[in-house]
Amino acid sequence: MAQQPAAPTLKATPKPEEVRIDFDVPKDGEPTHAVVRLHEAGGATRMYDAASEKVLPAGEKGRAVTLKEPEESETPARKSLIATGLEGGTFEATVAFRRADDVAWGPMSPRSAPLVRAVPLACGAPLIEPVSDTEIRVHFAVPKGCMFGDVVFYEDGASVGRHVAFDTCTLRQAGETGPTFGGMKRGKIIVVKGLSSEISYTVRVDAHNGIGWGPWSSPSKPIKLADHQPPAPSAPVVDRITADSARVFCAVLTNCRASIGFLAVGTGIELFVDHGWGNELRPLAGALSSSRHACYKGVVVPGLSADTEYAVAYCQKNDFGWSPYSPRTKFRTLSDVEITGTRTREERDEELKRHAVDVDDTDDEMSPEKPAKRGKLEKN
Repeated sequence: MAQQPAAPTLKATPKPEEVRIDFDVPKDGEPTHAVVRLHEAGGATRMYDAASEKVLPAGEKGRAVTLKEPEESETPARKSLIATGLEGGTFEATVAFRRADDVAWGPMSPRSAPLVRAVPLACGAPLIEPVSDTEIRVHFAVPKGCMFGDVVFYEDGASVGRHVAFDTCTLRQAGETGPTFGGMKRGKIIVVKGLSSEISYTVRVDAHNGIGWGPWSSPSKPIKLADHQPPAPSAPVVDRITADSARVFCAVLTNCRASIGFLAVGTGIELFVDHGWGNELRPLAGALSSSRHACYKGVVVPGLSADTEYAVAYCQKNDFGWSPYSPRTKFRTLSDVEITGTRTREERDEELKRHAVDVDDTDDEMSPEKPAKRGKLEKN
């Protein structure tokens, strides 16, 4: 067994705590056992234990590798091992052989080429998109071999972030940590809940490969959910005015509904169209908003008071919240006297002049600048 064996080879495996060790079993001497050692860059030497298939801590001894009976061949047999129990670092391997009746091990092989086992590289910046006024969807990928990921939200440029709890997908308290997302493979998509529409969020992610956590990713682009609320709509159009009803047209964006409010000018009485009750006017809290289709078809509002001036405005809502109110449109209902036909022609002509619809976009009495939710027609 005096001949020096060839150097083994070290290869990475998909699992970061493992390495694959390949070596040739020489034909000369017909060895029955092999001892495999891993040498760390810092100088420590660790033995591979065949019983546990682990690399032991420096200084500990384990069981040697038992080799098969040599076959009738002129080429050396190839042996492969999977060694676990490694952490990050740079490793080289050596191997030596002996027969069962040898007193000592034969010469050690040259060292293999070095293999670096390190923490993962940084993930790319995550992609985030709005889902609703309280939810954001996060897309992110992790380096190969990573099985765990961590997601952190930063509020309004804060230096300390809030980790996402893996079980509820809600934000922990600032600085609080806990279990992270597992089963990552190559990436993950999560929807984070319970967010504020008025806070600007940026997101960073991190990944763990079994050796350690890599550096944090670059931050995502900032997102503020309130910015995705619909804009203030144009003024409504009112026609078919009678003594007790009027038809209202509203221009509503796709995926939006409208809340149509009526203000009896000079009375301070504010009522809203309830789409669920035949478009009757009700207090704000009980009124169901109108669909986009109904708004374009025209909403006929009954139950108005005769010979009364009204101001009409509306706001629209999508998944991210309510828009500001539109400019108001003023009109006056007909009087009961005209309906019965008891007025003269000159009186009816004068009445019609007073019923002319007026769109007023300068007086913002009914137009809150930006209600966080559907609010009153008048400013507070």
